[in-house]
Amino acid sequence: MTGQNLKIVVAIIITLIIGIGIGYGISLATPTGGGQASSSPTSTGGTTTVTVTKTVTPSTGSRTKVYKIGFTLPLSGELSSVGKMWERVAKMAIDDLNKKVQAYGFNVRFQAVILDDATQDEKALQNVQTFAQQGIKVVIGPAASSQVKAVKSYADSNHIVIISPSSTAPTLAIPNDYIFRTVGSDALQAKVLAALVEHEGVKKVVVFYRNDEYGNAFAEFFKKYFEESGGTAILQSYTTGLSDYSSEVNALAQKVQSSGAEAVVLISFDTDGANILSHAANNPVLSKVRWFSSEGVHGASELLQPSLAKFLISVKFMGTRPQTPHNVLYEQFAKRFKEMTGSDPPVFSENLYDAVMLAGWAILRAGTYDGAAIKDALPKVAAHYYGPSGWTYLDENGDKAFQQYAIWSIKQVNGKYEFSDIGVYQGGAVTLTSQPG
Repeated sequence: MTGQNLKIVVAIIITLIIGIGIGYGISLATPTGGGQASSSPTSTGGTTTVTVTKTVTPSTGSRTKVYKIGFTLPLSGELSSVGKMWERVAKMAIDDLNKKVQAYGFNVRFQAVILDDATQDEKALQNVQTFAQQGIKVVIGPAASSQVKAVKSYADSNHIVIISPSSTAPTLAIPNDYIFRTVGSDALQAKVLAALVEHEGVKKVVVFYRNDEYGNAFAEFFKKYFEESGGTAILQSYTTGLSDYSSEVNALAQKVQSSGAEAVVLISFDTDGANILSHAANNPVLSKVRWFSSEGVHGASELLQPSLAKFLISVKFMGTRPQTPHNVLYEQFAKRFKEMTGSDPPVFSENLYDAVMLAGWAILRAGTYDGAAIKDALPKVAAHYYGPSGWTYLDENGDKAFQQYAIWSIKQVNGKYEFSDIGVYQGGAVTLTSQPG
């Protein structure tokens, strides 16, 4: 099959994939060999049915083409609580991708090359450089915005496509580079969190945030939106990468007490956030104010330990997080993940899964394993792909264009503590379906 024919076939397949997500009925004919593809749409009422005859089965005896996709994941360090579960998602997605492309008759196989970046900027860059030395042109991750910033120049210069499922810093929303993100930027989430704090009647907060790309940008945007609504936000950063945050928490308590703040807004990752909250639970000042958070600590298993969970419930802890629109594909994904691990998928798992799918289909649509060609193909694929994270359409900066947000908390259900969505942000307003705790 020529490269041009391959692009045509992949384009047809991708068009069908989004059809499943937005209400199109689709019938696929069984591949029978050859190299032609045709389609004939018909309409009945409001439903379009597309019947496709696809004959792309490879010739007998042809060798399987192997494409490697790099993964730089936080298997240790400050995002390791979710990073270890993301590794399971990555392997599941690669398996599913291989099954899908083989079912469509492509004689190709995708291979995951997974490296631990320890949630460190320099390690993420080393991993991307290692991938480049191996000829890998597509990398899923890294997770943190500071890591994405660290790899950006190298990726742009060497034409390596980076697809982060969880980087959200607005400062990285840059057009026409090699950085793509299957989640929306935090410019909007900061506005949602400010609206949540205002909804709860809080007028003065201390924003306690990571001194990195993610935390700095989020804190500044939160302060802007919260003070536009009449509130007061006092910014206090903390150093990242520490083994214990007791001293930083003591300094936070002094700031809360001296300023008369009614609440703390925590902008953290999972292991640092859990450590901070564990110290706050035993602090006489911090245990008596409200606590709010972004998505960074969502999914950290430490929050479900009884002693910490009871504290979070007592202070009516609430947070915001990117939310996937209700869809059957996410339900199926979440069910499979829970059957496989015994746990619900942590934050951004569905975004990671879809990042793998976009990478694979973009490679096929490009028709060549070339970074520049894959970069050009990726937005076209994303515009026509609907997966567990919803419609993956990208904006002019390569970020997910349409992002919803949920309000989450910790609840006790049947004697066990769990993460629970208790509301949504829609139409510019917060709506709670239940109360925290």
